[in-house]
Amino acid sequence: MRAGIGLAAVVIAIAAVLGAGCGTAGPAGGGRSPASPAPSPAVTGTMVAPAGGAGRLLAIAALSESDAWAVGSHTPLPKGTYPLTERWDGKRWTAVPCPSPGSTAQPVRSDLKAVAIDAPDDAWAVGQWSPIEHVAPVYPLIEHWNGAKWNIVPAPRARGYLTGGLSAVAAISPTQAWALGDGGVLRWDGTRWRYLPSPPRTGLGTDLTGMAVISARDIWLVGSKGMAKYHALAEHWDGSKWTIVPTPNAINGRTRNNNLYAVGGSSGSNVWAVGWYQSGPIGIDHSTLIEHWDGTRWQVQPSPDGLRARADSQLFAVAALSRSSAWAAGSNEGPVPLIERWDGVRWTALPSRLQSHLPTADLYQVVAVDPRYAWALGWFDHLIVKWNGTSWRQVRYPGP
Repeated sequence: MRAGIGLAAVVIAIAAVLGAGCGTAGPAGGGRSPASPAPSPAVTGTMVAPAGGAGRLLAIAALSESDAWAVGSHTPLPKGTYPLTERWDGKRWTAVPCPSPGSTAQPVRSDLKAVAIDAPDDAWAVGQWSPIEHVAPVYPLIEHWNGAKWNIVPAPRARGYLTGGLSAVAAISPTQAWALGDGGVLRWDGTRWRYLPSPPRTGLGTDLTGMAVISARDIWLVGSKGMAKYHALAEHWDGSKWTIVPTPNAINGRTRNNNLYAVGGSSGSNVWAVGWYQSGPIGIDHSTLIEHWDGTRWQVQPSPDGLRARADSQLFAVAALSRSSAWAAGSNEGPVPLIERWDGVRWTALPSRLQSHLPTADLYQVVAVDPRYAWALGWFDHLIVKWNGTSWRQVRYPGP
């Protein structure tokens, strides 16, 4: 599985100029092509957005050392935002045209928040789009890469939700993919997207932000529940129903506010979830939280706050390769990215080499192909770092 997991709870800022354009959606030009049922009534057409404009990358997914995708949005026109897709070929990032809802006469706000790749001709990107209005409805956006071009694939309407975007996606074969959004979890069966039964809700304040697909009968969702007080939430799909699975609320011997942002696993008995817990007297005193599922229960694992950490240390992403290899990434308000490695015994914060002009070093995505190759992505300050088996090094951010 090569999954891109979105983080809906984090505020995103537009970065600097990217030279990417979006093309029209048309019939498949080779490779795998999903069926194209009639568009949702909300979609009135597609448009070609010119290159350039301020942009941001929000998610990354990798298949091999020479095949990776990053997605986000850019603003090449005075009004509206449009999807952005960039592909890594082993040497450089290159903009690849992608479709967008709307038209030049009816500009929209659209972006891609997550991406997953299962094969060179089978990748998915999901996000949202909305008309340009003061209080506009938000609609899901799903796009598929068939080896030749990106095409928009219609999304179903969720039961009880007229609108809503998508924040995470995972794919394990051409006929098996899943997406997480405001209306619940969708599944691709090779022909169309359909909603699974709705995950159980725990009242106001329930927020599911992370998804990991081990198999069609083994899916995890994580997030938080509560309003004034927050507690981590984990839900599991066994192929027929969702179940809320207890997570530890006592951390270091005390019951504390805590939250899980992301989840990833390599097997049914090796799943990791990451986030934060309140480590001080005020709400912004956060320390990293890592929990492990061994097939029976969730347990807290000791984790550092990172090098030169300040008061607010959080983990936003996790990638698991095996029982002895996993990565986690996040922020500690310091000048060094918070990247942690699991070696089968303990979690350790690793240094990385950065350009000195970066004011912050927050990372919101991490993906790993094997122990010698991984990516981490930050939404602010054009931050992309690559693991070469020995150290993390910054890679030139895609530009004009």
